Amino acid sequence: DLYLWTSATPAVQWLFTLVFDYGERGVDPQVPPAFTAQNSWLARQDPFSLYNYGFEIRLHRLCRQVLMFHHFPDELGEADTLVSRLLLEYDENPILTQLCAARTLAYEGDGYRRAPVNNMMPPPPPPPMMGGNSSRPKSKWAIVEESKQIQALRYYSAQGYSVINKYLRGDDYPETQAKETLLSRDYLSTNEPSDEEFKNAMSVYINDIAEGLSSLPETDHRVVYRGLKLDKPALSDVLKEYTTIGNIIIDKAFMSTSPDKAWINDTILNIYLEKGHKGRILGDVAHFKGEAEMLFPPNTKLKIESIVNCGSQDFASQLSKLRLSDDATADTNRIKRIINMRVLNS
Repeated sequence: DLYLWTSATPAVQWLFTLVFDYGERGVDPQVPPAFTAQNSWLARQDPFSLYNYGFEIRLHRLCRQVLMFHHFPDELGEADTLVSRLLLEYDENPILTQLCAARTLAYEGDGYRRAPVNNMMPPPPPPPMMGGNSSRPKSKWAIVEESKQIQALRYYSAQGYSVINKYLRGDDYPETQAKETLLSRDYLSTNEPSDEEFKNAMSVYINDIAEGLSSLPETDHRVVYRGLKLDKPALSDVLKEYTTIGNIIIDKAFMSTSPDKAWINDTILNIYLEKGHKGRILGDVAHFKGEAEMLFPPNTKLKIESIVNCGSQDFASQLSKLRLSDDATADTNRIKRIINMRVLNS
């Protein structure tokens, strides 16, 4: 794992070095970058993950340029000589960053682009712009402006939910990942914030997610489902809370539910809704478009109305009324209880 490779490498005398620069050096085409990195890596505005190989590969950085250095100190007069440079330009956007231009710059032995006649450095050539045949009629695209709150909600749905909900519940969470998320989305201006700066940035980010959620339209759904895994020794206190009739549960995190199907687990929550509830269907804002999800804001209150345990007289009847996830309908023996509860609007 190169990220964990902290030991010094042997001083091998390489003659060439190809450097992929992710923001450690300047990108001014008139100023040749140094061989030694001068800044920290920059976070991209649209971090995302890939799962092509069966596990998560996160992409948090953006390659800004590719540099070729030669190491011929006796012939060229310095240890590290910049020879060529591929400079990449992007249209950076929190939704989708696109490569819009690329230019190749060549350098003489002194590391600078040299003018052929009057020794004046000419301006860099115009970069080739990314795009199709300009002779074709341009498509008329509708420009959709998204608020920062909707963008925050969309990113939460894609990959921010785990960090945010662990933070809200007071559980252990990956602090470095949280800082990178806030930095990439302009909630932080430094990757080494003070505790107060980090806390304030998280508060603003969470409020933006909640505001984005509340801006979505209310629907007429009156029941949603949620599957929980509560049969763990470490969750005995939580299980007791959920199995005490009349108890009011306050979920400190965002609560994800499905209006369509109950996902199999040892506990199925059958959640009844009244008009005026704050749950919203994510719809096109959801990362996974094919899944219907109703999300509730933090501190949603739920009142336990009844518990139907496996083996009881009413269990089979209640189970038959549930719409279960397609991939788990044959594994209903995993369900130990169905908890009927109601969202309290106040």
